[in-house]
Amino acid sequence: MRKREWVSGEQVGKDELGFWRGRRELEQRGAASSATARTWRRMVTWGMVFLGAVLFAGCHPGKSGGGAGGNGASGGGADGVRVNFAEVAKSPDARTAPVATQPVFDIGPGPALPAHGTADRRKEAARAAAEALPIRPCNVSAAVFGCPFDGVAQDNCKSCVLPPPDPNAAAGAGKIVEVVNQLIQVTNRVGTVDCGGPVTLQRLLRTTNTLTDPRVQFDNVNQRFSFSITVSNPAANDMPRMFVAATATEDPCGEWYVYDMTFHGDAVPAGTFLDFPMLGQDRNALLLSLRNCPKTQCGNASFMVFGVPKALVYANKHVEFDCFTVDSLTAPVTNAGQPMIDSAVSFFLAAVPGTGYKLYKLTKSGGSGAQISKTTINAPFSVPPVVKQPGTSATLDPSDGNIVSFPYFDGTRIWFSHDADDDGFPTVQYGFVDTSKNTVERTFAFHSGSSDDFNSSLAVGITQGGETVYMNWAFTDTKAQTGTTAVFASGDASKPLVTIAGAGTPFTSGGGVDTACPTDKPCRFGDFSSVSVDPTVSGCAFATQQYFATDGSWKTRITPIGQCENVVK
Repeated sequence: MRKREWVSGEQVGKDELGFWRGRRELEQRGAASSATARTWRRMVTWGMVFLGAVLFAGCHPGKSGGGAGGNGASGGGADGVRVNFAEVAKSPDARTAPVATQPVFDIGPGPALPAHGTADRRKEAARAAAEALPIRPCNVSAAVFGCPFDGVAQDNCKSCVLPPPDPNAAAGAGKIVEVVNQLIQVTNRVGTVDCGGPVTLQRLLRTTNTLTDPRVQFDNVNQRFSFSITVSNPAANDMPRMFVAATATEDPCGEWYVYDMTFHGDAVPAGTFLDFPMLGQDRNALLLSLRNCPKTQCGNASFMVFGVPKALVYANKHVEFDCFTVDSLTAPVTNAGQPMIDSAVSFFLAAVPGTGYKLYKLTKSGGSGAQISKTTINAPFSVPPVVKQPGTSATLDPSDGNIVSFPYFDGTRIWFSHDADDDGFPTVQYGFVDTSKNTVERTFAFHSGSSDDFNSSLAVGITQGGETVYMNWAFTDTKAQTGTTAVFASGDASKPLVTIAGAGTPFTSGGGVDTACPTDKPCRFGDFSSVSVDPTVSGCAFATQQYFATDGSWKTRITPIGQCENVVK
């Protein structure tokens, strides 16, 4: 149903046992039980990348009860290595990925996605009054308005060998940093490539490991970019590893502090694949979540969240923190605002098909003595079906209903988007959780009555003039013979939800389809997209999305949204 929904939340005790599930496994209904929460002490050292020096991050059982962490260990003094982006870009191998030490991990088909509905149009295709935003005339040379531009594309990325590209980008300090699975690229806000060109993430991080699932963000209080990425498909005896990097200043072309983080302990035994890392932030901490696949068996995964103090990361200091188990794939919540607002707790949010939403509140930004609590909000929805493409039987994977883009906290509400089923169509579901009432309000976004809509993201901008929600998603429409097309939307956060998205405004024109799929499962798409609010231009944001060229190769597209005139002045 296309309407706003209010659902009451129920406070769940902090002593509840987390169930291990895979990416597409629904929560087992009727199997709820209460037990002492398993919380693991994360003793972390951010290790030097050069000269083969690796410092370990332990993960050991902590105190039981109440979600509290274990007794703290003393901090060390290990520093991350400084790597200069512009200098790396001058290297002959800057854009050539090293020979992989391990093959790219394939999670396999997993539980099958639902079949697409047989109707060619939704039962309720009418929408409330919400007009598509006009395409503003863009003219960079005349300093009128920034134009959409292509970011990293498969045909100009020799190191990008396998889909999906996992694109996302962050705007800050007059730059845009975009990451895909094998490459990082810096541009100005009208698309001119900076820093001497893109570089492979392996070259920047000084590793030969195969990498996947990058996330990037900008801290508008401390003026730093940061990103995270994980090592794909570790060998059976390898220590689980991921990387985190942060700029030394606001300049992404300058020095980055690069940290090689390895883990050991009962929660993450050797051979564990740290899958689907998600990155967010509040004023005090980098917030991360992981899905831990033992021996790359993601059907038997565990899930955890944690916070890493920014003050220590930005100063290259030894860091340790508590790690908390959660029930399923859970997204860190980023605090909105220019500058970023403060909050009493750090938030994490999960969308769970068949159940609704799980809101986690982490005290002390995950630092010493932190505790975590969970509230389950009963608001069931269904896993989205596959995405159809025109002119082919090959389908796209819309994900499985999890939140995989950045949710945003505006001081009282957490704004989110994810995919869901609507009348047999994959559809974007967006809305907010009221953190004071533990209720959710949500609605659907779709381009037309016959479109398949997926791979969504949003951001929240707060200015003196009010609060704006910026959105971004992709759609296909087999009835209209429209291939994958990216759209953006924005609206006043104080208005009814249905007036925010509308049909969306297209900002890609490739119209291609992907037919290079395995015979037994949909083509991988995404897995990410992003919207990033420009901290220096009031009312302006940048959306990043994937689409296909006419030859079926993937491309990424970045577009300004809102009042972005000052971008080109």
